[in-house]
Amino acid sequence: MLPTASLTISELLSGPFLLNVPVYQRPYSWGREQAEQLLEDLIEAAGLGANVEPDPDYFLGTILLMDSPGNVTTRLSPKITTREFDIVDGQQRLVTVQTLFSVLRDLEAHAKKPMGKRVQGIVTAQQGARFFRTERTRIHIASKDQAFFDKHVLQPGATLNEAEGDELSPSESALIEVREHFARELQEMPEAARDALFAYAADNCFVVVIVSHDIDRAHRTFIVLNERGKKLQRNDILKADVLSRLPAASLPLGVKIWDDVSAELGNDFEKFFAHLRTIYGYTRPEIVSGVRSVVRDAGGADVFLGAVFLPLSKPYKLICTNGEGVLPSTMVRHLKYLNRLSDADWGPAAMIVLKDWEADPAGAERALAEIDRLAHLSRMLCMGGGKRVRRFAELVGLLQSGETLSSSSPPLQLTREETRNISFHLKDMHKRNQKTCKLVLLRLSDEIDGAHASVNPEDYTIEHVLPQRTSATSEWRRWFPSPDDRGRLVESIGNLVLITQKQNQKAKNASFVTKKEIYATPEAGRPLLAITQNIMDAEQWQAAEIAAREERLLKTLERIWRLDLGTAKPSAGAVAQTPDRPGPRPLPN
Repeated sequence: MLPTASLTISELLSGPFLLNVPVYQRPYSWGREQAEQLLEDLIEAAGLGANVEPDPDYFLGTILLMDSPGNVTTRLSPKITTREFDIVDGQQRLVTVQTLFSVLRDLEAHAKKPMGKRVQGIVTAQQGARFFRTERTRIHIASKDQAFFDKHVLQPGATLNEAEGDELSPSESALIEVREHFARELQEMPEAARDALFAYAADNCFVVVIVSHDIDRAHRTFIVLNERGKKLQRNDILKADVLSRLPAASLPLGVKIWDDVSAELGNDFEKFFAHLRTIYGYTRPEIVSGVRSVVRDAGGADVFLGAVFLPLSKPYKLICTNGEGVLPSTMVRHLKYLNRLSDADWGPAAMIVLKDWEADPAGAERALAEIDRLAHLSRMLCMGGGKRVRRFAELVGLLQSGETLSSSSPPLQLTREETRNISFHLKDMHKRNQKTCKLVLLRLSDEIDGAHASVNPEDYTIEHVLPQRTSATSEWRRWFPSPDDRGRLVESIGNLVLITQKQNQKAKNASFVTKKEIYATPEAGRPLLAITQNIMDAEQWQAAEIAAREERLLKTLERIWRLDLGTAKPSAGAVAQTPDRPGPRPLPN
């Protein structure tokens, strides 16, 4: 019988367990979606959502460990002798929890609270006798990523460190993405709520720990835990719940409707319910309880299936397929841009607009353009997920009321301060949010080219034409002798292009002439984008060129999204400002 124990996160990560990620494990790969789900679940379980009672505990799943060589664990508890274990299953969850705790610690750095000491006990372990004590991180991840994990997550204040370099490895990018998501969301929470969240996650969040001393046996256990049987999903629970409430005479038709929609939406079926409950005002409760409330408000399962479930599944299918072959080309283009965004907080509003789009195609097109604009501007504001959800909830409420959406509708308005913030963020958008920066550059590229480029954003990386690091003897130092000027200009949007990863590795700190030669030879199937093509005629790349290009790109953004960036001084200080004007510009014809 394998030793097994139910332990809290604090017992597992503060006790005698020293955890190592073996070399055969895949690197850290969780992203914003998984981190967002975990944080939302913990907030709900801790009773920190709107009018939600805390759950007595939260189950984070099974953690499978393997004994270190020479050890055979017969009894598992927080009081066993300190020893090392390999993590066979559970690395992603445990590293994410440590990242969450580290962000909570650094947000309270100036409060001098006990949380900081507890977190340090969770991320680091003491070893050795009293006078020969050493420290090691509680979890050792892959050696090539450990130093990065220490510097940017685990050390006190580390989550405030910016990630350096043009390109991070996939695992490093994943860590930063998760860290930044937690930071944005948790900054919005009151201090007392953050304290309660940490206490709940540390002391009420449980895992079942299983230990094996044989790799083959551990592998068989892993397969049983992860591959045998199908995980019960929310839509399975909801199907049983909704269909059980149907009258006997309606059951066959109800089953057919449900199964047809499930087959039509495929892997997107479960996400559909999150949007459905949001449309009807249930943004905070868990999805199952939110949908149950929608069923109740609709007047029962029969009405829900006919008047809510089936009608809204059709516009959601359009969203999932970008409406290709059905919607006008302009609406397809907006959906393609929206679907590039990592979070679909815009989805409920788009579903309402597309539900009856054929009755007023022109009106639906204008509304979808406004949703596109708001979704991208909220990213350029570096707005956290909670704020975005609230902003779009206002828009959903307006659409549900039947009011016609126009550029003057209140949820679409930017305050003067928000416009200033966008201007400020555009000065170094790459440092603030690489994903948003890439999407802005792709959008600009399409505007320059006059057509939508059907490319995969993952095929391209952001390249600084003026490199972030320059050698003392390079032409870059002759063109930019001032460190202050280099530091300001290198992050200017006027200095950024999009190329492939292989091109980026070749370009790095090369001369401008060499860089253009590299840009001009893209990989097969990955075309040279207009955002990069438009610098190829430049004979040199100095402050004037960067400033002029920045001005052109900012004016293009103003035109795309009805912005007035006149209050922002260009990075090179060479672009004239336009006067500040109150209110939004009119919609283009």
